[in-house]
Amino acid sequence: MENEPGSTPASDETEGSPAGSPAPATALEEAIEAGQAGEISNQDVIAAIWNADLLSVGRLTVEDDPASFQALVLKSPEGAAPVAATFTDAQRIPQRIRDTAPIMVKASGEATLRSIAPGYGLAINPGNSLGLELGPEGVAAVVAAFDGAAGNAAGTAPQANAAPEAGAE
Repeated sequence: MENEPGSTPASDETEGSPAGSPAPATALEEAIEAGQAGEISNQDVIAAIWNADLLSVGRLTVEDDPASFQALVLKSPEGAAPVAATFTDAQRIPQRIRDTAPIMVKASGEATLRSIAPGYGLAINPGNSLGLELGPEGVAAVVAAFDGAAGNAAGTAPQANAAPEAGAE
């Protein structure tokens, strides 16, 4: 499944993907697809998100002021919480979103997850089969789990469980 950087696979190229699904273009998309197929654990998918680069789309509220970047937030069809829209690759951004949110900001998955305000989730490649969604609790749990793991690696007091229990806030 190797594509040259910047190349777009033909619509009929699926190399192991279900019929009609796009072929993965990034390592994160490969991890999402493997997770959906049950080939890797949810923890491995989350680690791939944390370590990948994500594109956030939005607009500037003050022209020519990058500090005024306002990320695109969507209403999730799968949940009640709003989600920050991110993409794994520029080719995954639909034209209607490019028209609404013409500014792209590239950041690590870690920085993206840490920047999401409480009460908001994360959508990766919304509307695409090579995407997924984390609700607000999932975003908070991922950040807390990585903070706990980093604290353990730094020699701080070990935690009984680095991953927060379901429902814990």
